[in-house]
Amino acid sequence: MNASLDLVYNMSSSLYVFDTLPELQQKLLLSIDKNPGIRYRELLRLINSSNGVLSYHIDRLEKMDLVIVERRARMTRFFPRNISNEIMGVMGFLRNQTSYEIIKLLYDRGPISQQEIINYTRKAASTISWHMKKLLDDNIVCIKDKNIIYDGNNDVGIKTQHKKLNLYDLLNRNIVNGLIYKTNNYIDSAINNYSDIMDSF
Repeated sequence: MNASLDLVYNMSSSLYVFDTLPELQQKLLLSIDKNPGIRYRELLRLINSSNGVLSYHIDRLEKMDLVIVERRARMTRFFPRNISNEIMGVMGFLRNQTSYEIIKLLYDRGPISQQEIINYTRKAASTISWHMKKLLDDNIVCIKDKNIIYDGNNDVGIKTQHKKLNLYDLLNRNIVNGLIYKTNNYIDSAINNYSDIMDSF
């Protein structure tokens, strides 16, 4: 039998063996394990089920403490039970195209300014600002340093004006290192099996 079919989950001192679950719940657990951070609508398409049926079985799995359900404004994501909050947070952002591009850019070139991020991604300044705020609020990105930019004439007797520019970097590069290149596509793409991801740490 495939190793993934031998999943055993521990809840309240009782063992819940994968094979004892209904077939649809088994399929849901395997789909979530292979696609950490998958959204509700993606999961609905993946298992080819009705909204009511999916909602019922997800509710059952959550009550049995077999999956982690992350609920945010207008978005719900699902994660395997054996995943840390830090990795879960990064995975959620890596499944968004713009956030992925920002994180990868910071991973490759950080610390850099927000203007450099705008230039590289070719996104509107307002779009990058919105995503940067989310990344900062969730402690994925931090302000690493301030770079002084000089303007004006440096000739003697002429006052030089300057301003400080925030430089951004990843807060935890080690976690990103284990995930960044395991994302197959951009928008809500499937990250490889969680077990494979953990093997890289």
